[in-house]
Amino acid sequence: MQRHLALTPLLGVILAGCPFITAAQDCAYRGTCGDTDTVVDTDPDTDTVIDTDTVDDTDTDTVVDTDPSDDDPDHDGLTNAEEEEAGTNPNVADSDLDGINDGDEVNTYGTDPTRQDSDGDGLDDGDEVNDWHTDPNDSDSDDDGLDDADEVLTTHTDPNDDDSDDDGLSDAEELSTTSTDPNDDDSDDDGLTDGQEVVLGTDPNDPDTDGDGLSDGVEVSVTLTNPTIADTDDDGLLDGEEDDGDGVPEAGETDPLDDDSDDDGLTDGDEVDVTHTDPNDEDSDGDGLSDGDEVNLYGTDPNSADSDNDGVR
Repeated sequence: MQRHLALTPLLGVILAGCPFITAAQDCAYRGTCGDTDTVVDTDPDTDTVIDTDTVDDTDTDTVVDTDPSDDDPDHDGLTNAEEEEAGTNPNVADSDLDGINDGDEVNTYGTDPTRQDSDGDGLDDGDEVNDWHTDPNDSDSDDDGLDDADEVLTTHTDPNDDDSDDDGLSDAEELSTTSTDPNDDDSDDDGLTDGQEVVLGTDPNDPDTDGDGLSDGVEVSVTLTNPTIADTDDDGLLDGEEDDGDGVPEAGETDPLDDDSDDDGLTDGDEVDVTHTDPNDEDSDGDGLSDGDEVNLYGTDPNSADSDNDGVR
């Protein structure tokens, strides 16, 4: 036994110098097959396939391992430990494929790097940040009652402006309450914004709410008549019959704000429809008696200076 042990070093020398001994046999004999050098092998998993990176399944658990020498192998701004904590893939820079790197989601935007649509509004986080500039953590960035995706894809309103057309009504209010166009500040083109019409009580979808022949805008800004009452002065004539909409007294027109334009004691409506006198002339027949006196006091014809044809006016 002692003689055999003494020969072992010598045998090692002989074997080491023998050209017929393979490297594997040599390392097996020497006990150095653990590869104790500091050079990265090209086939660390010994699967006979040359690896092109330093990431492999070194623990044979079928899960690709991260390179222990690289703390951020996907270069997304998160360390492997941070990716593990976030639940992201340390080998993929954008784990949820939403267009934003995991590091930016965690450190800049505060979004969920494992969900493409962090706020569940129908838009990917990347689209919200890069295209629409909306808040990827708020499904309704402008708080108008419409989800960002609805505004972008359906109503085509501004998801960053609660009143896209600046008419005084929120986009959601226009769609759900007034049924007006959230992209048109004057849905009925009557000269009043939709918001003004709501305040005035007019119909923002009808240019002539009271049907008097004058648009709501003209009544408010020109004739100063009531756009919700067809006959503002209650004289029996529609506002549109009394004024053509320019607010200027003209031949054949009466004052839509005065029920008796000529102050003869007869309403404009009665003069036009009943007595057929001139509602702008208090003495239509020029006999010295007002039309009202002839009708109400004397029973004479306000259209004839000599009612009884006796030759005396």
